[in-house]
Amino acid sequence: MLKIKYSLNLENSYYEIIAKSKADKFKGLTFEEYYNKHYKKTLIYELKEILCGDFDKIVEIKDFHKTKYKNDNTVKKIFNYDKAKTTKFIPLISKLQPKISKFFEENVEVHTCYYCNTDFINKFTKGKETKNAFTLDHVLEKADYPFLALSLYNLVPSCYVCNSKVKDSKIPFDKFSPTNKDFDFDEKVKFKSFISNPNLQIEKEEDFYIKLIEHYANKYDKYIESLNLNNRYDYHKYKVVEMIQKRREYPDSRIKELSDLTQKTQEEIKQDLFGIYLNEDLHKRPLSKLIKDISEELGLT
Repeated sequence: MLKIKYSLNLENSYYEIIAKSKADKFKGLTFEEYYNKHYKKTLIYELKEILCGDFDKIVEIKDFHKTKYKNDNTVKKIFNYDKAKTTKFIPLISKLQPKISKFFEENVEVHTCYYCNTDFINKFTKGKETKNAFTLDHVLEKADYPFLALSLYNLVPSCYVCNSKVKDSKIPFDKFSPTNKDFDFDEKVKFKSFISNPNLQIEKEEDFYIKLIEHYANKYDKYIESLNLNNRYDYHKYKVVEMIQKRREYPDSRIKELSDLTQKTQEEIKQDLFGIYLNEDLHKRPLSKLIKDISEELGLT
Protein backbone atom coordinates (compact mmCIF):
# COMPACT_ATOMS: atom_id res chain seq x y z
CA MET A 1 0.00 0.00 0.00
CA LEU A 2 2.90 2.35 0.81
CA LYS A 3 6.24 2.53 -1.00
CA ILE A 4 9.22 1.78 1.21
CA LYS A 5 11.74 4.57 1.70
CA TYR A 6 15.37 3.58 2.00
CA SER A 7 18.39 5.41 3.38
CA LEU A 8 21.40 6.32 1.23
CA ASN A 9 24.08 3.73 0.49
CA LEU A 10 21.69 1.03 1.66
CA GLU A 11 22.85 -1.68 -0.71
CA ASN A 12 26.52 -1.42 0.22
CA SER A 13 25.76 -1.57 3.95
CA TYR A 14 23.48 -4.57 3.54
CA TYR A 15 25.99 -6.37 1.36
CA GLU A 16 28.70 -5.94 3.97
CA ILE A 17 26.51 -7.58 6.62
CA ILE A 18 25.75 -10.67 4.56
CA ALA A 19 28.66 -11.08 2.17
CA LYS A 20 31.37 -10.62 4.78
CA SER A 21 29.79 -13.02 7.29
CA LYS A 22 31.75 -16.10 8.19
CA ALA A 23 30.69 -19.49 9.50
CA ASP A 24 32.53 -22.60 10.64
CA LYS A 25 31.14 -24.51 7.67
CA PHE A 26 32.68 -21.98 5.28
CA LYS A 27 36.12 -23.17 6.45
CA GLY A 28 37.57 -19.70 6.82
CA LEU A 29 35.85 -18.22 3.79
CA THR A 30 33.36 -15.36 3.83
CA PHE A 31 29.83 -15.82 2.49
CA GLU A 32 30.93 -14.06 -0.69
CA GLU A 33 34.02 -16.23 -1.15
CA TYR A 34 32.10 -19.42 -0.44
CA TYR A 35 29.37 -18.43 -2.91
CA ASN A 36 31.89 -17.62 -5.63
CA LYS A 37 33.67 -20.91 -5.10
CA HIS A 38 30.70 -23.26 -4.84
CA TYR A 39 27.54 -21.56 -6.18
CA LYS A 40 28.27 -18.87 -8.74
CA LYS A 41 28.75 -21.36 -11.56
CA THR A 42 25.30 -22.78 -10.81
CA LEU A 43 23.35 -19.58 -10.12
CA ILE A 44 25.22 -17.52 -12.74
CA TYR A 45 24.62 -14.13 -11.13
CA GLU A 46 27.02 -12.14 -8.97
CA LEU A 47 26.24 -12.41 -5.28
CA LYS A 48 25.71 -8.65 -5.05
CA GLU A 49 23.08 -8.85 -7.80
CA ILE A 50 21.22 -11.51 -5.84
CA LEU A 51 21.50 -9.79 -2.46
CA CYS A 52 21.23 -6.13 -3.48
CA GLY A 53 19.83 -5.96 -6.99
CA ASP A 54 16.77 -3.73 -7.25
CA PHE A 55 13.35 -5.31 -7.59
CA ASP A 56 13.52 -5.46 -11.39
CA LYS A 57 16.81 -7.33 -11.10
CA ILE A 58 15.55 -9.94 -8.65
CA VAL A 59 12.48 -10.51 -10.84
CA GLU A 60 14.89 -11.06 -13.72
CA ILE A 61 16.80 -13.61 -11.63
CA LYS A 62 13.54 -15.28 -10.61
CA ASP A 63 12.39 -15.52 -14.21
CA PHE A 64 15.74 -16.93 -15.31
CA HIS A 65 15.84 -19.76 -12.75
CA LYS A 66 12.08 -20.05 -12.20
CA THR A 67 11.31 -22.74 -9.57
CA LYS A 68 14.22 -24.94 -10.60
CA TYR A 69 15.69 -24.84 -7.07
CA LYS A 70 12.43 -25.06 -5.14
CA ASN A 71 13.37 -28.45 -3.69
CA ASP A 72 17.12 -28.09 -3.93
CA ASN A 73 18.47 -28.33 -0.39
CA THR A 74 21.97 -27.49 -1.59
CA VAL A 75 20.80 -24.01 -2.60
CA LYS A 76 18.52 -23.66 0.39
CA LYS A 77 21.25 -24.32 2.92
CA ILE A 78 23.36 -21.33 1.89
CA PHE A 79 20.47 -18.87 1.58
CA ASN A 80 18.68 -20.15 4.67
CA TYR A 81 17.10 -17.16 6.37
CA ASP A 82 16.84 -17.92 10.07
CA LYS A 83 16.72 -21.54 11.14
CA ALA A 84 19.70 -23.08 12.91
CA LYS A 85 18.55 -26.49 11.73
CA THR A 86 15.79 -28.09 9.71
CA THR A 87 14.59 -31.61 9.17
CA LYS A 88 15.89 -31.69 5.58
CA PHE A 89 19.24 -29.90 5.59
CA ILE A 90 21.86 -28.30 7.81
CA PRO A 91 22.23 -24.56 7.07
CA LEU A 92 25.71 -23.35 6.28
CA ILE A 93 25.16 -20.16 8.22
CA SER A 94 22.47 -19.55 10.81
CA LYS A 95 20.90 -16.79 12.84
CA LEU A 96 21.10 -14.12 10.15
CA GLN A 97 17.57 -12.97 10.94
CA PRO A 98 18.54 -10.81 13.97
CA LYS A 99 21.23 -9.07 11.90
CA ILE A 100 18.82 -8.41 9.06
CA SER A 101 16.08 -7.19 11.40
CA LYS A 102 18.54 -4.83 13.08
CA PHE A 103 19.60 -3.58 9.67
CA PHE A 104 16.00 -2.68 8.84
CA GLU A 105 15.55 -1.02 12.22
CA GLU A 106 18.53 1.22 11.54
CA ASN A 107 18.14 1.90 7.83
CA VAL A 108 14.43 1.83 7.00
CA GLU A 109 11.65 3.87 8.59
CA VAL A 110 9.50 1.21 10.18
CA HIS A 111 6.33 2.58 11.75
CA THR A 112 3.31 0.85 10.21
CA CYS A 113 2.82 -2.19 7.99
CA TYR A 114 3.79 -1.27 4.42
CA TYR A 115 1.28 -3.75 3.03
CA CYS A 116 -1.90 -2.70 4.86
CA ASN A 117 -1.17 0.46 6.92
CA THR A 118 -3.49 -0.77 9.69
CA ASP A 119 -1.01 -1.75 12.42
CA PHE A 120 2.06 -0.28 14.11
CA ILE A 121 5.17 -2.41 13.58
CA ASN A 122 7.63 0.00 15.19
CA LYS A 123 10.78 -0.75 17.13
CA PHE A 124 10.92 -0.23 20.91
CA THR A 125 13.23 -0.91 23.82
CA LYS A 126 12.87 -3.64 26.43
CA GLY A 127 15.46 -3.24 29.12
CA LYS A 128 18.69 -2.67 27.25
CA GLU A 129 17.54 -4.42 24.08
CA THR A 130 15.88 -3.03 20.99
CA LYS A 131 12.85 -5.01 19.87
CA ASN A 132 10.49 -4.60 16.95
CA ALA A 133 6.95 -5.54 16.05
CA PHE A 134 7.51 -6.31 12.39
CA THR A 135 8.02 -9.47 10.40
CA LEU A 136 9.94 -9.48 7.12
CA ASP A 137 7.79 -10.84 4.35
CA HIS A 138 9.34 -12.32 1.22
CA VAL A 139 7.62 -10.67 -1.73
CA LEU A 140 8.76 -13.46 -4.03
CA GLU A 141 8.14 -16.58 -2.01
CA LYS A 142 11.30 -18.08 -0.52
CA ALA A 143 9.71 -21.52 -0.74
CA ASP A 144 9.67 -21.22 -4.54
CA TYR A 145 12.80 -19.10 -4.96
CA PRO A 146 15.18 -19.99 -2.11
CA PHE A 147 18.06 -18.13 -3.81
CA LEU A 148 16.16 -14.86 -3.16
CA ALA A 149 15.56 -15.51 0.54
CA LEU A 150 18.21 -12.96 1.58
CA SER A 151 17.61 -10.40 -1.18
CA LEU A 152 17.19 -6.91 0.27
CA TYR A 153 14.44 -5.77 -2.09
CA ASN A 154 12.57 -9.01 -1.57
CA LEU A 155 11.96 -8.15 2.09
CA VAL A 156 9.02 -6.02 3.26
CA PRO A 157 8.53 -4.97 6.91
CA SER A 158 4.99 -6.05 7.57
CA CYS A 159 2.55 -6.99 10.29
CA TYR A 160 1.99 -10.59 11.35
CA VAL A 161 -1.48 -10.65 9.80
CA CYS A 162 -0.29 -9.68 6.32
CA ASN A 163 2.73 -11.95 6.42
CA SER A 164 1.30 -15.06 8.03
CA LYS A 165 -2.49 -14.96 7.84
CA VAL A 166 -3.77 -13.33 4.67
CA LYS A 167 -1.16 -12.81 1.95
CA ASP A 168 -2.03 -15.33 -0.73
CA SER A 169 1.13 -17.05 -1.97
CA LYS A 170 -0.74 -18.13 -5.11
CA ILE A 171 -0.99 -14.50 -6.22
CA PRO A 172 2.44 -13.34 -7.45
CA PHE A 173 3.65 -9.90 -6.37
CA ASP A 174 6.05 -9.47 -9.30
CA LYS A 175 4.38 -6.28 -10.51
CA PHE A 176 3.40 -4.58 -7.27
CA SER A 177 5.98 -4.83 -4.54
CA PRO A 178 6.35 -1.87 -2.13
CA THR A 179 10.11 -2.26 -2.70
CA ASN A 180 9.75 -1.46 -6.40
CA LYS A 181 10.75 2.06 -7.42
CA ASP A 182 7.65 2.16 -9.64
CA PHE A 183 5.21 1.19 -6.89
CA ASP A 184 2.46 3.81 -7.14
CA PHE A 185 -0.43 2.28 -5.23
CA ASP A 186 -1.13 5.46 -3.25
CA GLU A 187 -1.43 7.55 -6.40
CA LYS A 188 -3.47 5.05 -8.40
CA VAL A 189 -5.77 3.53 -5.78
CA LYS A 190 -8.07 5.48 -3.45
CA PHE A 191 -10.50 4.62 -0.68
CA LYS A 192 -14.01 5.62 -1.68
CA SER A 193 -17.19 5.58 0.38
CA PHE A 194 -20.47 4.35 -1.06
CA ILE A 195 -23.80 5.06 0.61
CA SER A 196 -26.10 2.11 1.16
CA ASN A 197 -28.66 4.02 3.25
CA PRO A 198 -31.79 4.59 1.08
CA ASN A 199 -32.11 8.09 2.59
CA LEU A 200 -28.61 8.92 1.34
CA GLN A 201 -27.42 9.71 4.84
CA ILE A 202 -24.42 8.42 6.76
CA GLU A 203 -25.05 8.32 10.48
CA LYS A 204 -23.60 4.95 11.41
CA GLU A 205 -21.33 2.29 9.97
CA GLU A 206 -24.20 0.28 8.47
CA ASP A 207 -25.18 3.24 6.25
CA PHE A 208 -22.24 2.87 3.87
CA TYR A 209 -19.30 0.79 2.78
CA ILE A 210 -15.77 1.67 1.72
CA LYS A 211 -13.77 0.17 -1.10
CA LEU A 212 -10.38 0.63 -2.69
CA ILE A 213 -10.89 1.83 -6.26
CA GLU A 214 -8.23 2.14 -8.96
CA HIS A 215 -9.10 4.56 -11.71
CA TYR A 216 -8.61 3.68 -15.38
CA ALA A 217 -6.74 0.44 -14.65
CA ASN A 218 -6.80 -2.75 -12.61
CA LYS A 219 -3.08 -3.14 -11.94
CA TYR A 220 -3.53 -3.53 -8.19
CA ASP A 221 -6.66 -5.68 -8.09
CA LYS A 222 -4.67 -8.79 -7.21
CA TYR A 223 -2.72 -6.92 -4.54
CA ILE A 224 -5.98 -5.91 -2.87
CA GLU A 225 -7.35 -9.42 -3.22
CA SER A 226 -4.24 -11.12 -1.91
CA LEU A 227 -4.12 -9.02 1.27
CA ASN A 228 -7.93 -9.04 1.66
CA LEU A 229 -7.80 -5.28 2.15
CA ASN A 230 -11.42 -4.38 1.43
CA ASN A 231 -12.77 -6.85 3.96
CA ARG A 232 -10.18 -5.90 6.56
CA TYR A 233 -10.86 -2.19 6.21
CA ASP A 234 -14.57 -2.75 6.72
CA TYR A 235 -13.74 -2.89 10.44
CA HIS A 236 -12.32 0.63 10.27
CA LYS A 237 -15.44 2.33 8.96
CA TYR A 238 -15.79 3.88 12.40
CA LYS A 239 -12.96 6.23 11.45
CA VAL A 240 -14.90 7.45 8.43
CA VAL A 241 -18.01 8.03 10.53
CA GLU A 242 -15.93 10.06 13.00
CA MET A 243 -14.53 12.16 10.17
CA ILE A 244 -17.94 12.81 8.62
CA GLN A 245 -19.44 13.84 11.95
CA LYS A 246 -16.49 16.09 12.72
CA ARG A 247 -16.67 17.65 9.25
CA ARG A 248 -20.27 18.67 9.95
CA GLU A 249 -19.10 20.36 13.13
CA TYR A 250 -16.18 22.05 11.39
CA PRO A 251 -17.11 23.38 7.95
CA ASP A 252 -14.63 25.58 6.11
CA SER A 253 -15.95 28.74 7.80
CA ARG A 254 -15.35 27.27 11.26
CA ILE A 255 -11.87 26.08 10.29
CA LYS A 256 -11.05 29.59 9.11
CA GLU A 257 -12.28 31.04 12.42
CA LEU A 258 -10.05 28.66 14.35
CA SER A 259 -7.13 29.55 12.12
CA ASP A 260 -7.61 33.25 12.77
CA LEU A 261 -8.07 32.66 16.48
CA THR A 262 -5.04 30.43 17.00
CA GLN A 263 -2.75 31.95 14.36
CA LYS A 264 -2.28 28.49 12.90
CA THR A 265 -2.70 27.80 9.20
CA GLN A 266 -5.91 26.13 8.05
CA GLU A 267 -3.83 23.09 7.07
CA GLU A 268 -2.53 22.86 10.64
CA ILE A 269 -6.08 23.11 12.01
CA LYS A 270 -7.18 20.28 9.71
CA GLN A 271 -4.21 18.24 10.88
CA ASP A 272 -5.22 18.78 14.50
CA LEU A 273 -8.87 17.99 13.89
CA PHE A 274 -8.72 15.14 11.39
CA GLY A 275 -5.19 13.74 11.65
CA ILE A 276 -4.45 14.30 7.96
CA TYR A 277 -0.91 13.41 6.95
CA LEU A 278 1.10 14.51 3.97
CA ASN A 279 2.00 11.86 1.39
CA GLU A 280 5.57 11.58 2.65
CA ASP A 281 4.33 10.86 6.18
CA LEU A 282 1.70 8.23 5.42
CA HIS A 283 3.88 5.41 6.72
CA LYS A 284 4.08 6.96 10.19
CA ARG A 285 0.51 6.36 11.43
CA PRO A 286 -2.02 3.53 11.00
CA LEU A 287 -4.98 4.27 8.70
CA SER A 288 -3.24 7.38 7.35
CA LYS A 289 -4.05 6.55 3.73
CA LEU A 290 -7.70 5.94 4.57
CA ILE A 291 -7.83 9.29 6.39
CA LYS A 292 -6.11 11.11 3.51
CA ASP A 293 -8.38 9.65 0.85
CA ILE A 294 -11.60 10.28 2.76
CA SER A 295 -10.36 13.79 3.54
CA GLU A 296 -10.27 14.41 -0.21
CA GLU A 297 -13.90 13.26 -0.45
CA LEU A 298 -14.84 15.64 2.35
CA GLY A 299 -13.14 18.59 0.65
CA LEU A 300 -10.46 18.94 3.30
CA THR A 301 -7.50 18.73 0.93
